[in-house]
Amino acid sequence: MSSTPEHTQAPRTAWINAMRAEVLRVGKRIPEVARVVAVGVWIATYADADGTNAFPGRETLACLAGCSQETVTRSVKVLVGVGVLQRKRRPNASAMYVLLHPTGPLPWEEHLHHYTQTRQRKAHARKKAEALARKASMDAVRTASTAGVPDSVHDGGSDLDARGPDSVHGRPRTASTDAFRTASTAGPYKCPPTYGRDPRIDKERVADSPQPPVRAGARGDEKQSPSRQQPEDKPVKRCIGGCGQPLLRADRDRCHGCQKRAEGAPERPQQPVQGAFLMSVPSGTSPARPDAPGAPSWPQQDPAAPLRTCGCGRQYRDRHPGGVCPDCQMAAAVDHPQHGRAVSGA
Repeated sequence: MSSTPEHTQAPRTAWINAMRAEVLRVGKRIPEVARVVAVGVWIATYADADGTNAFPGRETLACLAGCSQETVTRSVKVLVGVGVLQRKRRPNASAMYVLLHPTGPLPWEEHLHHYTQTRQRKAHARKKAEALARKASMDAVRTASTAGVPDSVHDGGSDLDARGPDSVHGRPRTASTDAFRTASTAGPYKCPPTYGRDPRIDKERVADSPQPPVRAGARGDEKQSPSRQQPEDKPVKRCIGGCGQPLLRADRDRCHGCQKRAEGAPERPQQPVQGAFLMSVPSGTSPARPDAPGAPSWPQQDPAAPLRTCGCGRQYRDRHPGGVCPDCQMAAAVDHPQHGRAVSGA
């Protein structure tokens, strides 16, 4: 009876069996190992029998393993780290992998961080660390700022408080942050509200600020200026010349008109002056009504004519010199109707 030859395995088959044994050994404790080994088995399917000449692309491995290309890269890093895969780079082509047979249990825990530490996890951990550092710095500032705050005193005096056994004579033994936060105006030093009144009456009244002087004779002033104010008990001084008008100046006894008459100055009656484009205004009384039958018509003046002076002293407008004013013409017409018609007709 001849002996049977010993059964031998190809390096590729032996590598796949060794990876299966590793997953069964640590797969329940570290489930990530199964995902890493799955990518390695798909790489082994492209290798030769001796475990060399395997160069599948990342996109192909990602499609076969049902994961992303980044996951394929991270799985290859773990396999290379534990020593069961060798990666050789080729110019302008995909990398070539060589299967290495393991000699014992593999240290998955030491190199599994290449698979678990993704870019998203690293960014999240970095943000979390920054938030913790910022919170720690704010807490440090808050603690330093409240270090010099005095202990809070409970309302009601210095008796023991049943709610706080640590408080003795109104002051807590351990000054906590809660005591600092609750230190408000609720204690015995609470001040009454100040709206609507002044709580302190022992204040000195401030002096009145100087006001701007009131202009004498200002328009709209309710009160007269000091120079024009007259005392109520002093009578109003009036003119003694006969007109009886009140005098504004206390150093005189007569008004201006009476003073001129007393001095003998001749009176000059005011002469009416008619405008260039105004209707003529009669001075004096007309003896005949304008609407009476046969009454002479009032002479019309030329507004653009030069201003002249009549012999009676009145001024009128006429283009021809040597004439008379309308009043003299009307007077002559009343005295001599025929002459007046001739004058008005002229």
